[in-house]
Amino acid sequence: MQPALTGPPPRQPGPDARQLRDCLGRFGTGVSTVTYAASNGFRGVTISSFTSVSLDPSLVLVSVSRRSRSCAGLRGAPFVVNVLAADQAPLALHFAGRPQSAPVPWLDQDGVPRLDSTVAWLLCRPWRTYDGGDHVLFLGEVQDFAHTSGEPLLFQDGDFRRPGPRIAVPPALETR
Repeated sequence: MQPALTGPPPRQPGPDARQLRDCLGRFGTGVSTVTYAASNGFRGVTISSFTSVSLDPSLVLVSVSRRSRSCAGLRGAPFVVNVLAADQAPLALHFAGRPQSAPVPWLDQDGVPRLDSTVAWLLCRPWRTYDGGDHVLFLGEVQDFAHTSGEPLLFQDGDFRRPGPRIAVPPALETR
């Protein structure tokens, strides 16, 4: 008698990718550009998958498509997460593969490129990398950061947006 084969079950067909993307697009997110130094200069990639992970140690996560050139460039490299301001949609498009004619407002942050006039930035050193299907999940340990009071750039339903008016919450439910 042969032993039973073990392993993951056969993969079932998943949901329709376009419909899933439309569903996920209902979740509004901030827009960030991850920047890093490559052998051929400063580089970056616009992402909407950025989240805090831990305060101790101070970790953040960015998700980058495996197919992007930035995926290889980020492996083992320090990077800056640049939280874009509401007026920086052209910069978001530039780093999303639609080059713009305006020059990129590069700054140097301890040898790692960052963008000028963002509402926040976080300088990170590589912590861990994880498989995320068609994306790679990069965890970075925050080494330095700063933020301003400007409005962030948002993305929802395939469009860039600005934050709307504050929603009144009963005092008993306030989070601040």
